[in-house]
Amino acid sequence: MTTSVWTAPPADEAALADWLRARDPIERAPGSGGWHVFGYPEVKEVLAQHSAFSSAVVRPVPDDSPMRLYRTGNLTWMDPPRHRQLRGLVSQVFTPRYVAGLEGMVHETVETFLTRIRGRAEVSFVQEFASPVVATVIARMLGIPGNGLRLFQEWSRALLALADPGAERNGLQNVLTKTQIAEAFLHRFIARRRAAPGEDLTSGLIAAEVDGERLGDEEIAGLVALLMSTGQAATLTLVNSMIVLARHPESLALLRARPELLDSAVDEVSRYRSETTRVDRRTTRDVVVAGREIPAGQTVSVWIAAANRDPRVFDRPDVFDIERSPNPHIAFGHGIHYCLGAPLARVEIRAAMRGLLDTTVDFAVDPAGTRLLDPRLMFGASEAAVRFDWKEEG
Repeated sequence: MTTSVWTAPPADEAALADWLRARDPIERAPGSGGWHVFGYPEVKEVLAQHSAFSSAVVRPVPDDSPMRLYRTGNLTWMDPPRHRQLRGLVSQVFTPRYVAGLEGMVHETVETFLTRIRGRAEVSFVQEFASPVVATVIARMLGIPGNGLRLFQEWSRALLALADPGAERNGLQNVLTKTQIAEAFLHRFIARRRAAPGEDLTSGLIAAEVDGERLGDEEIAGLVALLMSTGQAATLTLVNSMIVLARHPESLALLRARPELLDSAVDEVSRYRSETTRVDRRTTRDVVVAGREIPAGQTVSVWIAAANRDPRVFDRPDVFDIERSPNPHIAFGHGIHYCLGAPLARVEIRAAMRGLLDTTVDFAVDPAGTRLLDPRLMFGASEAAVRFDWKEEG
């Protein structure tokens, strides 16, 4: 039975952490607040039972709405069998070997933007480094020509600002405008690639075939939109890495002394400050989780951030430990909806952090110049003012 007293989740990061810590593994909010799952094994159970917990939780949008781009071909909000078919087509192209082959391009992209900020005492980290690195990698991977790179960078920033409570009030309208421009651009680009294929991911998606089926233009455009929106996970993990390491100088010093800990450090950032706070599901039938029966047709909020700090799984869960092992965090999800872009995100984050650690003596994040996102949606920042102490070149 639930023992904690239900209160609404707070918008303040520290208060939300305390709120999550006080929760039982599974609770029901009063009224129409739905069900909430907080415990690690319970969260994994819900995410693994895709037949009982549907991901198709978003409302349909009008055919003339720019937001349809995020509906068609979006694996995140799709159930089997279509999810299985579409993911199978994408997986033909987006293989581990393919991602490994992108490392040179990723390092080149990181170096380009690192060169632009190197030597400056303070940098708008998201706008000038993290976001353009991620957006440019995605665009180059897709084969987007140079004149489309700026569009992708602007589109990326607009998507990130949606979770910024301090952003301008017309943030949604900005996303709609950028999305409409991007969709028109993508359809022209896809048509050109059908006529003259290249060696890029777009051409690979056009050619992919499973059981005689191929992707249509709408689905390919939707998959690009999915890559752009989920690509924000890499942007957020980069800015979260800077925030967390700046708050834990002893961990930053250890990482500089032992660079082989970088992958472990990134995993710990993902666990400690999970960029995706929660995901939603809807029950398709009556189902029992942790002894609680959830009726069919119920909204279920699955709290990734809480699961990643479950003391039943993680020793000293509120301690940031870059040597944590094992670290079975689920920041990238679990089950059939495990993030398709997770391998690429790891390559991007590793390359960017390696470049920053190799070229700096120290860095600090200025809270006054940092705009944190709404932690009830995601942990991160739409901007962070980072002060760098650079190594001398030569």
